[in-house]
Amino acid sequence: MEKIDFTALAKKIKKAWTPIEIIRMDGYHILLSMFEGTYRFHKHDADELFFVLKGTVQVEAKDKTITLKEGEGLILPKGQVHRSIAKEPSLVMMFERTNLKTVFVS
Repeated sequence: MEKIDFTALAKKIKKAWTPIEIIRMDGYHILLSMFEGTYRFHKHDADELFFVLKGTVQVEAKDKTITLKEGEGLILPKGQVHRSIAKEPSLVMMFERTNLKTVFVS
């Protein structure tokens, strides 16, 4: 067992939208990323989980926008076209399959 210091790991993030890997387990990994601004619309070939540690993030799909505040999370189903928007730097933990494929859409 090993404790994870998310505050210390967050200090290693130098640029928005560039996640760092925290750990791998059973074909999945946990990533930590700073969201700031607007990311491109995209989709994945597997489910993805977001959990907001700090800040506020909007997850926009074609038909719906969900706002996530600190302590809230969201499961994005496989194939769901989405993008993330953060008006201020926000710290997000993501759970993804290690070989997750991302396809950008217009």
